[in-house]
Amino acid sequence: MKYYNKNIAALIIIICIICIFVGLFSPKSNNKLSTSRYITESKSHFPISSIHVSTPFKEEKISIIKLDGIINDSANSSLFRDLTSSNSVLELLVKATKDQNVKAIVIRINSPGGTVAASQELYKAVINARKKKPVVITMGDIAASGGYYISSAADTIFANPGTLTGSIGVITSYLNFYDLLNKIGVKGVVIKSGNYKDIGNPTRPMTPEERKILQTLLDDTYDQFLSDVSKGRNIPKSTIAKIAQGLIYTGKQAKKIGLVDYLGDYNQAIKHAQKLAKQRFPYLVRKFKKKDIPIEETWKGGSILDMFVGVIDRHISPSVIDNKLLKTYSYSKYQPLWLLE
Repeated sequence: MKYYNKNIAALIIIICIICIFVGLFSPKSNNKLSTSRYITESKSHFPISSIHVSTPFKEEKISIIKLDGIINDSANSSLFRDLTSSNSVLELLVKATKDQNVKAIVIRINSPGGTVAASQELYKAVINARKKKPVVITMGDIAASGGYYISSAADTIFANPGTLTGSIGVITSYLNFYDLLNKIGVKGVVIKSGNYKDIGNPTRPMTPEERKILQTLLDDTYDQFLSDVSKGRNIPKSTIAKIAQGLIYTGKQAKKIGLVDYLGDYNQAIKHAQKLAKQRFPYLVRKFKKKDIPIEETWKGGSILDMFVGVIDRHISPSVIDNKLLKTYSYSKYQPLWLLE
């Protein structure tokens, strides 16, 4: 009996391994499952694959999307798709916006921020969704910097009293090794074709002119941040500027200064979305009366099959190998980050 059980266990393991390898290395077909594309609706620069979320609700529903972790446009290096990563969230937002059965969208955010462009693309996706149906944000432990940027685009923002939010500001940083290298007799050698191509070189001091250039870059990005928050929250830009300055607030403090609308948890945010959906689409009141509209938690939509062969719609490209396997540090790569420091 023990020998028989061992054979079954070994067979299951072999099948799982085969499924993973088939998903990774099988040729891409022309069907919907394996179509890699760029989202043209939002002019996204995210190269992402089609995401499929199964749901028992084929009629009216409220779609709940979870954004978890750093916001960036890096490809997911995991074998299994992450439906809470910023790449996936962008596609789920576009899909929910297009789906006429989705009558409201709730976004659960738990993120300290991320890169500028990725945050802007998600902000625009929320703005576009808001034109067609209510969008409600519910903040978890933290929704700061880029996380708040995205939140500001919604109709309503819920935060817990202890949520960390705000941090409206832009930052970039690097380490300078010039003094240390001088002590040990090491010199950095750079051959360049432009005066500013090695701006931020850690092997030499930064010049006042270079600092001014970088400060101007960050100031412009910060101004974009303020403008978008002002537009999303319908608060004068001058008012936002006074309460921004990179300051971090608790949910309770943010409520007092107008950065969030309500103090409440995940379930209260969903209840509010139910209310907004019925106000926006009056026929839902007649159809559901006092009953709740079904909800779809998108990150729970993957099947067991998706887990093993979900990678079939992802392809291994030179860019992925370059970013994930051959990634090197470049001192000249300046990317402002909206992150808690």
